[in-house]
Amino acid sequence: MNNQHLGSFSTFLLASLASLAHADSHYENGDLQADFGLSSGATFIDSHNVNFGAGQRDYRSGEVKGERAVWQEAFLKPEASFRYTLDQDLRLVGGASLVAAHTFGDGDAGGYTRNSDGKTSLEELYIGIERGPWRLTLGNQNFRVGTGFILADGNLDLLGEGAYWSGPRTAFRDGAILAYRGGALSGQAFSLRNDDDLGGARFSGANLDYHFLRGQLGLMALKVSDVSSQANQIAPRNGMQVYNLRWLDGGFEALPELAISAEYGLQTGEGEQVSFSAHAWYVRLDYGFASLPLQPQLTYRYALFSGDDDPNDNRRKSWDPLSKAYTERGSWVIGDVVGNYLLNDSNERVHMWRLAGQIAPGLSAGTVYYQFSLDEENYYGQPVSDRRFADEAALYLDWAASTQLFATLSYNWVKPKAAAREVFGNDTFDALQLYVGYRF
Repeated sequence: MNNQHLGSFSTFLLASLASLAHADSHYENGDLQADFGLSSGATFIDSHNVNFGAGQRDYRSGEVKGERAVWQEAFLKPEASFRYTLDQDLRLVGGASLVAAHTFGDGDAGGYTRNSDGKTSLEELYIGIERGPWRLTLGNQNFRVGTGFILADGNLDLLGEGAYWSGPRTAFRDGAILAYRGGALSGQAFSLRNDDDLGGARFSGANLDYHFLRGQLGLMALKVSDVSSQANQIAPRNGMQVYNLRWLDGGFEALPELAISAEYGLQTGEGEQVSFSAHAWYVRLDYGFASLPLQPQLTYRYALFSGDDDPNDNRRKSWDPLSKAYTERGSWVIGDVVGNYLLNDSNERVHMWRLAGQIAPGLSAGTVYYQFSLDEENYYGQPVSDRRFADEAALYLDWAASTQLFATLSYNWVKPKAAAREVFGNDTFDALQLYVGYRF
């Protein structure tokens, strides 16, 4: 199984967790401007009845361990960027960062990391030029399309890298991005490679966004190539063509509190003795009650990721999550337990309901409920007799103690339904999670 990770203040905090936002020290001398920052994070997780009582399974050895997994993660990320003005309209830009991360304890509940896993490695390293509305950058760099539904995270933080749940590494490798930003229209032509744990795939394509007064229309097309032979045998991707259409945060003047988002993805093309025919889409409604106490925000989303009714033929109909990312709670790691360890935005249909409110300055609370079903009656190729998989619920607190210190505490519990009981067991899989981040 190939998993891919993680209103008002909640949106800010969770975006910070995903992008590892940082407080910069700024330096300026003549034509040179530079920024320096250091992000750090620590995670503490206690999970029970792992895999609904079937126990934690080591991803590398296949060994089944106990039903409880208690582990910790920590990371440091120093980074720097610069901009040097060459003339009135031409600038040289660049940046670099390192990530030092480690997993302690029992390793994560999915078995993707162990107590001994962790290393220090180069993350971003890029250089480029800016002229007017144009920017060209080359090297290891971050990149995201839309909400991160398809393309946003170039590194899975698996195995020896450590810190799988925290996911501090996100940069794509050996990349080239030509970006344009001019008023309402923006776009990028890109060629990027994800890390070896994701197969080292190269994504080459283009993206366009147009910003309206309320809403953003986006289009993307890309082709997948250069997947390692071993990874391509397990999950074929070479030759895949991906098309994406999205409408984000739209609404009506008569209902300013309502935001509507929808997105559709299509995977097609011919690969090495395989063809691709998969799709995914979602519709999301957000409604904010700004005039009420606590300023509650209600969200509903339905998402579908196609499955494959015959996983053994040469036609891939199951949606491939490619390099999607955690950009906020429920997107696009759907459920802190199910999304990290059980399902991976493929062969699933998910209803999500979320209610959040700000209970004090800097402190918000919320609850999320997910209802998971399989799109086709198999679990990673294993036949099951029912599509209903599981229900996950969560309670959470998000706290910004200052501009530098922030934390999130959540308790998630998952009730197995018929399909999960066939594959795993009948126990409630839960996790108590604490994340603390400090920005120097």
